[in-house]
Amino acid sequence: MSSVAVVPSLIETTHHMEPKRAFDFWRCTALAPFGDVARPDPRERFSAKRLTVTAAGGLLTHTVSSPVSIDVRSRHVDRNGRGMVVIGLAIDGIGYQEQCGRGAQLEAGDISFLTRTQPIMAGTQSHYEEIRLAVPLEIFEARVGRINALAGRSIRAQARSAEVGARLRSVAGSIAWMSESEASTAIDGVLHLLGYLVGDRTTEAGADVSPAAIEALTRAHITRRLHDPELSPGDIRVALGVSRSSLYRAFAESGGIATAIRDARLDLAKRRLEAPRDSQLKIATIAYACGFTDIPTFNRGFRERFGLSPRALRAASS
Repeated sequence: MSSVAVVPSLIETTHHMEPKRAFDFWRCTALAPFGDVARPDPRERFSAKRLTVTAAGGLLTHTVSSPVSIDVRSRHVDRNGRGMVVIGLAIDGIGYQEQCGRGAQLEAGDISFLTRTQPIMAGTQSHYEEIRLAVPLEIFEARVGRINALAGRSIRAQARSAEVGARLRSVAGSIAWMSESEASTAIDGVLHLLGYLVGDRTTEAGADVSPAAIEALTRAHITRRLHDPELSPGDIRVALGVSRSSLYRAFAESGGIATAIRDARLDLAKRRLEAPRDSQLKIATIAYACGFTDIPTFNRGFRERFGLSPRALRAASS
């Protein structure tokens, strides 16, 4: 009696590569379809692993990787190809995405949306783990809603989104051993839950320039440029094409735009100081990589935000 055929799957990894060639290998293989690919700090050791499963007309990937950034420009978009929508689940790391004039900073548990028919800027500033489910546009819009209202946005980790995330993680953990019909049913279940979660978010707003939208896009831009010590509110205003008053109004209730930049840098530094993979790096090296140029200022801000010094945090994490 013949066994039921399982869906096609592929594991890609850099573990067999020489360290100095690992990123170039990953860029030319796993990330080859995604436009211009770079990484925040080319001096750091790079490693990555990805499971890819093709099922139900879509694609599921589960990736663990060192930080990377992608810039999918107009010349990279295949406008004659079948439109695909990408649903992302951040499991670990600090990331960002920008598309269609919208953006989001991504942290563990967040669910995000992108379309492959428009330019994209996305990436991470730390080692990360994520699951992405790409489905045909017509299936997404039938089960979830209009992608034009969701592209570039995210749903923050919350009680309501936890069920979707748990279901997607469960599917990612078992889909490589499913038949095509089982995989189709499992993916439909994820989309069904997601449709309830999204609800009226797919109602398209006319201008989409509310303070909340500006704040989300700004935080994505901040995360993308955390390593740049020259990043300033003025640079952000020019890059995003918003007025000074609109930018400052968007952050009026959260301490201001300069505070948002500083806190994002401190959060990334804290994460790296706690990470075993960065335990051999000097504290100053991590601070500089997060965009700080003055170590006493970094130490003082770190203590004010987290209640202990960078050195004390590292000692407690070891």
